[in-house]
Amino acid sequence: MPELSVVVLAYRAEERTADVVVPLYDLLEAAGISYELIVVANFWSDDDSTPIVAAALARESNAIRVVSRRKGGDMGWDMRSGLAAAGGRFLVVIDGDGQVPVEYALEAYCRLRESGAPIVKGRRAVREDGSVRTVTSLCFNALFWVLFRTRGLWDVNGRPKGMTREAYERLDLQTDDWFTDAELLLKARRLGLEVHEFPVRFLANPARASFVGPATVWEFLRNMALARVGLHPALRRRPVSARTRPADGVGADGAAGESAAAPEALRSERAAARTPP
Repeated sequence: MPELSVVVLAYRAEERTADVVVPLYDLLEAAGISYELIVVANFWSDDDSTPIVAAALARESNAIRVVSRRKGGDMGWDMRSGLAAAGGRFLVVIDGDGQVPVEYALEAYCRLRESGAPIVKGRRAVREDGSVRTVTSLCFNALFWVLFRTRGLWDVNGRPKGMTREAYERLDLQTDDWFTDAELLLKARRLGLEVHEFPVRFLANPARASFVGPATVWEFLRNMALARVGLHPALRRRPVSARTRPADGVGADGAAGESAAAPEALRSERAAARTPP
């Protein structure tokens, strides 16, 4: 079992996947700890080259593993897919778009070790992604605090998120949409798990627009309403035997098998793919 598993959510990162994975790999190598780097390259459509790029990176090091399947949900599904494949004592999730510098992934691990808190997370203290996103985030977090009184937690969706293996197993994350960050925090409070927040710098993303749009905002609001009245299915207590994880296409070693990694068109392209710089 590695000491640390870092899960990179690389949906639609494509060639930019290397811009996060390579410096993160270098950082973890220099840290001198036992680790694995799991790149989640799940895809909706065959024109997404992320699985090809991720597979090329994985060929360069046994420490890099890829989870790549046709998507069955949004961010939460990707996050749960990566965590299900992770084997480390400490687990850290970071986005693959580079908006949160990779150094914060290692800081999350260090804070888990030093603080003794079972869960740590980033708080976007400095934001460079524009006033609209900043104001939208502030309103969402204010509403979340009013509804759930999450004192001391000021950025629900902030990354990275880190947790011990024990905390991850107790949380039993279930959501497949954009509510997974909130599910994590609400369950942590219910279970009495301390969550330690630390400041991070959140960069602009000049390569693409945010995946968060009006439909996502409506999804947030609907999920919060259901959670507030106790009707959100992921927040209901269920018997252990009923708990499931999205690992049904993941191989025995936690990595996606070749048959599940990509459709035929992507698989043939992958064979000819060149390692990105």
